[in-house]
Amino acid sequence: ESLQVKPGNLLSTIGRRRNVPHEILMKINKIVRPEALQAGETIKVVNGPFHARIYRSTFTMDLYLQNTFVRSFPVGLGKPGKETPTGLWRVKPDGKLISPTWTDPETGKTYEAEDPDYPLGSRWIGLEGLRGDAKSRSGFAIHGTKDPSEIGTAGSQGCIRLHNGDAILIYNLLMPGLSQVEIVE
Repeated sequence: ESLQVKPGNLLSTIGRRRNVPHEILMKINKIVRPEALQAGETIKVVNGPFHARIYRSTFTMDLYLQNTFVRSFPVGLGKPGKETPTGLWRVKPDGKLISPTWTDPETGKTYEAEDPDYPLGSRWIGLEGLRGDAKSRSGFAIHGTKDPSEIGTAGSQGCIRLHNGDAILIYNLLMPGLSQVEIVE
């Protein structure tokens, strides 16, 4: 879809109205500096938000723009006894964090991002449960990992692990309070 830029339009405002990060609009239109956008220009736009479906049986996350498949990613999931709950989740309105402090629920040990044993990678996307086994649950997230060998396995404490580069990409695409994540068998 095309959009003619009106006077005073900012790329960030256009992205917000379309439920997509403005960085996506920059990539689609090969815009290097968003402040260079001029009234009267015609740009390509997409409507969001992005959503994800995670398949526990195949350790796969499929990313969608609305109902259109975009790409698959390998994931790591919860270990036996701490399985990643199925159901419908939403990205928490304040759930996107960069290198947050994390406390291991099993040991009580707190890790800062600078710690060599910090397990999360650089991105954290907090989730809130809406339906199914996820309903009313919190404390679960999509995040990177220090140990890429855990991707494709059931070894986490319930969170969804991604390769760090994939976690950064997903972090940049999912919209707080809007993007949903469905976890199925």
